[in-house]
Amino acid sequence: MSLSDWHLAVKLADQPLAPKSILRLPETELGEYSLGGYSISFLKQLIAGKLQESVPDPELIDLIYCGRKLKDDQTLDFYGIQPGSTIHVLRKSWPEPDQKPGDWQLALRQAELP
Repeated sequence: MSLSDWHLAVKLADQPLAPKSILRLPETELGEYSLGGYSISFLKQLIAGKLQESVPDPELIDLIYCGRKLKDDQTLDFYGIQPGSTIHVLRKSWPEPDQKPGDWQLALRQAELP
């Protein structure tokens, strides 16, 4: 398979009826690394660029391949991702504010006060 045929299918996990999107990976210059050397963080940026309406920020998604959450600092080769593979995109929920373990008990007591 030639480098120009390197593509992945991207599926939004929260939209099961939506069709997969095909993401073609940009070619590297000769002598650089193979396309499998792309980092997961770079892949997130490509996905956010392709699916701007659904994925506005690459920091707000997790990628899943074969049931494994992909780490940003790893590469496609590390996970064995091949051309034509399907990557699932999970949107992260907004982070919860930091709470101390006893804060909920204090809040409950204050809510019960007249």
